[in-house]
Amino acid sequence: MSRKIKASIETGGMEQKLEALKTVSVLILDDIGAEAITAWTRDEVLGPILQRRMEKLPTIYTSNLKLDELEQHFARAKNSEPNYKSAARIMERIEPFVEYCEVKGRNRRRERK
Repeated sequence: MSRKIKASIETGGMEQKLEALKTVSVLILDDIGAEAITAWTRDEVLGPILQRRMEKLPTIYTSNLKLDELEQHFARAKNSEPNYKSAARIMERIEPFVEYCEVKGRNRRRERK
């Protein structure tokens, strides 16, 4: 997601992409927390998207991280000092709206066919 948005800065399509993510009927953020997030991505991309999603638009998150681990991930954006306040703001836009559901089972990626 963030790569396409960064690439669209040069072409002038960033605002359109952000608006689409803010208003799409269902947004799926797959494997959130796996990306190397920057402070810019956290504060200028993810924050505004999630702020708008709080209007009760369905958002599905998948992650290998628990909620407290996800907050730590957001706090430790690359190329910047840890920012726990910004991370807490992001989590305030996620945590109240999610139902935590741990999925257990064998790792199918490691199975040989």
